[in-house]
Amino acid sequence: MFPGAPARRDVLRLFGAGAGLLAAGGLLTACSDGSSGGKSADGSLKINDQLGWLKLTQFGGFYAAEVKGYYKAEKLSTSFTAGGPNILAWQQVASGKSFTGDDDNTNVLVAVAKGQPLVIYGAIFQTSPFSIISKADDPITSIEDFAGRTIAVTEASRQQFEALVKKAGVKDVRFIPAGTDPTQLTTGQASGYSGYATSQAVALKRQGVDVHVLYLEDLGVPSYGNVLITTRDHLEKQHDELVRFLRATIKGYEYMNAHPDEIGRLVATKWNTGGLKPEEEAATARFQKDLITSPKGVLQVDPAKMQKIIDQLVSVGTIGKKLKAADVVDTSVLEAAYGGRTSLLT
Repeated sequence: MFPGAPARRDVLRLFGAGAGLLAAGGLLTACSDGSSGGKSADGSLKINDQLGWLKLTQFGGFYAAEVKGYYKAEKLSTSFTAGGPNILAWQQVASGKSFTGDDDNTNVLVAVAKGQPLVIYGAIFQTSPFSIISKADDPITSIEDFAGRTIAVTEASRQQFEALVKKAGVKDVRFIPAGTDPTQLTTGQASGYSGYATSQAVALKRQGVDVHVLYLEDLGVPSYGNVLITTRDHLEKQHDELVRFLRATIKGYEYMNAHPDEIGRLVATKWNTGGLKPEEEAATARFQKDLITSPKGVLQVDPAKMQKIIDQLVSVGTIGKKLKAADVVDTSVLEAAYGGRTSLLT
């Protein structure tokens, strides 16, 4: 993901560096090496999943898998803990405190470049929801449309946007710090606002503001959102546990995409305790479907695309050395979970 892209979060939160897809804790209730969760009374394996951020609809597929019994069918006993600021999932995973987790791919790739033993085995968003949001009656549809405009961007992403503008030869662009919500756009302080399409764009639409969304992919920046990670050791020694968990989670995300209103409202009323609005979460679930799906199914990760992400981050200095995607991405869990199919519910 683009450096500085924010997590799908409450619009009252300030957007942070590294996409803020921050995760604490782990997936399996860890023993000393984080590799085993123990057994429940019914014999199922206990799993505590530490989400990348708050219990929002971007993680609704996990909740759907829980309430629809997909984890239970895999003999897994799951509990989910919300994440929060200043705790990075990759640190919990790399240290052995967590069996698996999700984090921003930039955070993970920087950590791998510094020697952390992490591997990416899936991704929630096939295209990052991080985007430039503009009014539909004055849209920003390309990097060339930045010319002569004021664009509100996160401080962590400013260097990247400046590099894109420079490369395209676009002049007279004024970048200002993005505020904590998109009022800079509605009040005319900025013509474009960098935010999460599944959060800020959806909120604006529900307020009656017609917006245009320009994704990172539209700017030629390949991206994923919420990559699923574990350590190489866990991947090799507990492959079956990962396959079982991922297989159930795939079904959960497929179910949410097929029933977005149901799961969005359940996330708001049953899963999250922060006063979310059911109709807004339902709208988010509907909106994010296209960002989650792919021709090969949900939760996919492509090593070739990850190599492009790596190369782009190296080119702007975010990663200090070249990495091979084949050393970072492992698709064996996905392949085993899908078993040659592209959907597990249809």
